[in-house]
Amino acid sequence: MSRSKEYQRLLNSKRWRELKVWKHRKEEGLCEMCRAEGIVRSGIDCHHIIPVESATTTEEMERLAFNPNNLQLLCIYHHQQVHREMGKNTKANRKQRREDAFNRWIEHLKNYTNE
Repeated sequence: MSRSKEYQRLLNSKRWRELKVWKHRKEEGLCEMCRAEGIVRSGIDCHHIIPVESATTTEEMERLAFNPNNLQLLCIYHHQQVHREMGKNTKANRKQRREDAFNRWIEHLKNYTNE
């Protein structure tokens, strides 16, 4: 994920550092997704559920960045998993899946007519 200069500024702020410490304490340092699965694993990363860079204004970015309800404390595994899942739903990936499905259909038709 690319990070804009504004996003970097927010992540380097004292306010963000304090919010991360608060989130770790609130979740007792445990990954929220692991806990939901009955696993005890340390939460390392504070993940923004709604990506901060999805905002169109600086004010909106700040609201997303500093909203405690927009944060999840995650282990590295779950943080990577969440971002993989988020990446699967990009416009480019949806377009590629449509093209792949179309190409499979064409191959199916070719095989069908050759039988």
